[in-house]
Amino acid sequence: MSPKSSTDEQLKRSIDRLEGTIRKMPEQYAAVFHPGKNLFMHFLRGIVYGLGMIVAVALVLPFAVLLIDQVQWVPLLGDFLNEVVSRMEQVRMLR
Repeated sequence: MSPKSSTDEQLKRSIDRLEGTIRKMPEQYAAVFHPGKNLFMHFLRGIVYGLGMIVAVALVLPFAVLLIDQVQWVPLLGDFLNEVVSRMEQVRMLR
């Protein structure tokens, strides 16, 4: 093989890789080629994130209150937490 032939083959492979990369760009950079789709996906992600936070708080908070309610043996903290729990129970009874 002559050096020119080797260089031509390398150039051809480089051009083929470049062509493949250019064809993949719309998929990889959707934000640039489809900004509306990207905006919609971020909006949906925000909704799901917000709902996840609400569910997490709704599940974790009652368990935290139950655990804290068991800490009555700590004098100051226990009295304060007893008051918080009793007020929460009063509010629950009103509903």
